[in-house]
Amino acid sequence: MKKAVSRLILLTAAFALALSAMAQQQENHATNNNPLALLLQSKGILSPGEVAMISQASSPEEANARLAHLLVEKGLISQQEYTATVTPVSTASSEAHLSDAVLHTASVAQASSATSSTPSAAGPPIIAAVAPLRVLPIEIPKQGGMIPDIRLGSGANMKIYGFYKASAISDTASSGGATFGSQDWPLPLLLGDTTAATPTTNPQVHLKARSFRIGMQTEWVPKNSGFTITGKVEGDFEGDYTDVSNRNISSVRSNQFSLRLAYMRLDHKIGDLPWFAEFGQDWSLLGSSSLPSLFETTGLGVGMGSLYERIPQFKTGIQFHAGDLKIQPEVALVLSSGGTSGLTTDQHLRFGDSVGAESDQPGVEGRIVFQFPLNKSWRGVAPAQLIFSGHHSRMSELIPHAKEASNTVICTTFGEPCTVSLFTSATVPNIGLDNFQSWTGASNCPESSGTCTLYQFFPTGLQVGNAQNIYTAELQLPTPWVTFVAKFYRGNDMRFFFGGQLNDVYNNLGANVDPFDANGISESGRAILFGCAGAVKDAVLANTTDCPGSAVQVAKLQPVGGSGGFAELSFPLSRIFRANPEGPNSGWIFHLGWGTDRANYADASHGNHLGRTDLDTASLTYRLNKWVTFVHEASYIVTSTANNHEAGGVITPEYLQFGPTLTRQAHNWRNEFGPVFTF
Repeated sequence: MKKAVSRLILLTAAFALALSAMAQQQENHATNNNPLALLLQSKGILSPGEVAMISQASSPEEANARLAHLLVEKGLISQQEYTATVTPVSTASSEAHLSDAVLHTASVAQASSATSSTPSAAGPPIIAAVAPLRVLPIEIPKQGGMIPDIRLGSGANMKIYGFYKASAISDTASSGGATFGSQDWPLPLLLGDTTAATPTTNPQVHLKARSFRIGMQTEWVPKNSGFTITGKVEGDFEGDYTDVSNRNISSVRSNQFSLRLAYMRLDHKIGDLPWFAEFGQDWSLLGSSSLPSLFETTGLGVGMGSLYERIPQFKTGIQFHAGDLKIQPEVALVLSSGGTSGLTTDQHLRFGDSVGAESDQPGVEGRIVFQFPLNKSWRGVAPAQLIFSGHHSRMSELIPHAKEASNTVICTTFGEPCTVSLFTSATVPNIGLDNFQSWTGASNCPESSGTCTLYQFFPTGLQVGNAQNIYTAELQLPTPWVTFVAKFYRGNDMRFFFGGQLNDVYNNLGANVDPFDANGISESGRAILFGCAGAVKDAVLANTTDCPGSAVQVAKLQPVGGSGGFAELSFPLSRIFRANPEGPNSGWIFHLGWGTDRANYADASHGNHLGRTDLDTASLTYRLNKWVTFVHEASYIVTSTANNHEAGGVITPEYLQFGPTLTRQAHNWRNEFGPVFTF
């Protein structure tokens, strides 16, 4: 006991002496050894790597902060002593690199904002205001700024993070059908099988633990270099379920690990302006700057106003400063994808999607962030942000000339008919142009008879496509009493970004007519229509369309347009009611949110017939300590059908099957409760 007391006294005295010594160091002290760090190393308290990390600090204040942070992690000084000792400048510089390790989960965001571990001004401990969930922060990482958990011989440093989450869920209805009827995360209603009546709207209860997530931040500290090199790898068990013999019976709980993030980032300065380049899979610049604080993170508001994505990209940006105002423009080349709805299981397993890559060009995204404090005197309040973002890419559908043969043919053997099976893949659609429907009188028919099939109109097949354009505006306003976050988006073909009621494109024949729905099948499995102006069925010949001198043309792939967004209010109850920052009631937060995702009805009536889904949420969070958080979230989901827009401007209502009845509007009350353990 005496030895432990003596050691504590020694540490306290040495720490106090070091504060004075470090304050007098020169600007180039990064190459000098810190005397207190060397003393603590000799006592076996700090490792040589930790001493080197402290010595590489760019200022005495930052070295002070790094040392103090290490002592807090080792349990040698309390959080209150850290708060009272370290200045705001040193705190900000030591924590800037760690800020983008904040997990993309509402519970973790709520937990991290419940109490202030990095006060914005010197003074007694204070409960922090609710910080917006920012998976794309603009803080600049510093070389050697990460306090690692693991050091590799190569010189790389690693820090592990993640969470365990278990939740119990109750839904009064499901999306329906065999495809979506038993999901443990919400989608727009009426999305499944809406053709057959069922005895109920399929209420259900789920318990799940597959939201477990783990990630690793990495950092390399090259000697005599102005570059800061960082990276991140992150994954979870939100992948598909297994289909193997030893898991078939238990597949409902045997979901698989899948990649979320994987990128490397280089930071440097151009003059005095911070610049970065990033390569890998990260959150999309489009829309991901602001996300709702939902406890249910499996879909995170899919089709209900969130609009976000994680996507492979090459990204770069630069940061400008004007006093407390930070302005950061960024641009990225991204994987182009439409999230094609018609892919077979075999195509999903082999390449996922092809229509973006086959356009022979990447997508382009950009965003600009304005960050500024609403009030410099507010303690424990994050700065505000105003963000604008945009996205453009192009999709391409290929339709081969020759349609695949039927999988059986009739032959004759010894005078008797027989059926012979051909070698075809049961998981690949019957792609190509239709060769059975005839068109007569078309101006572009090359045959002297004046009658052609699609084979003859397009002897080499053809390629069709569409543009994908989306833009957003986002606002984050933290205050000591309430944090307001809002996002608005508008665009077309938003299925890949979980918007537009999950529609993509439809066949728009315009003034052309296709009496028989003659079509081709693209390589992605999409039916492509053809028609001509004034087309009518031939009065004599079956399967024949008469075109009065007009050309047979392929339909335009018309993107389904739409808009949406969300608004959220987060109240730091413990701060509002002046709870003790060190007490058991310091971690109460209340969230209110509303989100909406809407497709243009005239477009959606040609798609899945879903016009709008609204999401209302209320959640109460209690942070037991820095590792454990409990959340109860109640949600109300309502989906409305899109009215039919028919020829001549006639609008008629659309009814879809929902349980035992036909309806234009479906409802679901959802409750989810559970703990989150962070590390």
